[in-house]
Amino acid sequence: MFAFAKPATRRLIALIVVLAGMGGCATYRPLPLTTKPTLAWRIDQLQGGSDARLPLDEATVLRLVMLNNPTLAASRAQRGVEQAQVLDASVLPNPSVQASLGFLVSGEGHASAWSAGFAQSLQALVTHGVRRDEARSSASSTDAKLLWEAWVTLSRARTLVIDVVDGERRLAVQERIALALESRAASLHAAVARGDEEAGTASAVFAAASDARSTHDDARRTLLAQRAELASLMNLDPSATLPLAALPASPRFDAERAQASIASMGEHRPDLAALRFGYAAQEARVRGAILSQFAPLSIGMDASRDSSRVLNIGPAVSFDLPLFDRQQGKIAVAEATRQQLHDEYTARIDSATAEAHALVTAVLINEHEATRVPADTQVVDAAGRALGRGDIDARTYSDLSVATLGQVANDITRDIYRREQRIAFDALTGAGLPNSLPPRIAP
Repeated sequence: MFAFAKPATRRLIALIVVLAGMGGCATYRPLPLTTKPTLAWRIDQLQGGSDARLPLDEATVLRLVMLNNPTLAASRAQRGVEQAQVLDASVLPNPSVQASLGFLVSGEGHASAWSAGFAQSLQALVTHGVRRDEARSSASSTDAKLLWEAWVTLSRARTLVIDVVDGERRLAVQERIALALESRAASLHAAVARGDEEAGTASAVFAAASDARSTHDDARRTLLAQRAELASLMNLDPSATLPLAALPASPRFDAERAQASIASMGEHRPDLAALRFGYAAQEARVRGAILSQFAPLSIGMDASRDSSRVLNIGPAVSFDLPLFDRQQGKIAVAEATRQQLHDEYTARIDSATAEAHALVTAVLINEHEATRVPADTQVVDAAGRALGRGDIDARTYSDLSVATLGQVANDITRDIYRREQRIAFDALTGAGLPNSLPPRIAP
């Protein structure tokens, strides 16, 4: 009975070992692609949109962009790849095992011969630390790149909010200009037909009316494209209703704070942090290349028995003789790449600093121009009342209205440009981002 139970016990033990090994293995799960668009048709269909208060202010728009932007969501998946590579680099190398069995076919032997052994690569253990450091630095570089991509996307969303909100204000003024000139042109056209006005005198008004309408139509098309782009940033259908709140007053530009932001730009800008992490990863590659120039060495233990049942056991060592290939090429490539990254980081931060200083100068000039007294549409309303009383004629009213409204449109354009410059400066220096990025890597 015991003889029958013994093979069964062996099979049970073998089954347990197999199942235990399978328990540590990954399993396949399909991930089918979707063939339908995921665009939302209403704001409340967006993630985080159900509790959004209408009209949307800038902060709410930025929150919806962060939660719903499809490009950022796809980019964030790259972080999982980098974390998986960190895990892969952190795993210790497996030892190798070899075994052979020689059946006795003829001769004076008494048993089958066998040999077995295992070995562990020491070079893989020596370079394990630098490979792990490289993977961690690469993952941190990816995180910084994702943060920079999100920062650029949010800066673009801020710019579009300004373009749309103030663009609608400017479009309404341009519509009034076009209507005023078209009314004047219609009156002149009738006067020319009656012979009361020369056609050459009226041609300038006709051309101005046509140009004003063309300017209005171009601005309307640009505004529609900007609305569609803003909607796409939050994964909203371009035809969906997107009400935006009026912009608050722009605060005074603080030149001293701007200079401080430029000085600390290396700690704020995520793309510069990504370059530093990339440089750290390349430093690890250089160290790994230097460590790998030593002879690959494996140590282990071998055991064998011949057909006469003589048993042998002892240590085993194997290594390559570095007579020709001592990793010279690999080390040279790694060091040259490190120098390239070093120079690229220096050039990037120098270029960004120069660009930021130039932008500060432009912002200060625009801020000074904004101190001039803006045009007021109440002048047009007062002129309309004067026209109704007969104090001024239609031509004077038209000229005054067009000139005043044109100045109002210019003031709005200057305000748009001034706000866009502020956003460009924040985007360039990383102003507003937390000062939690790692310190600069010393060149």
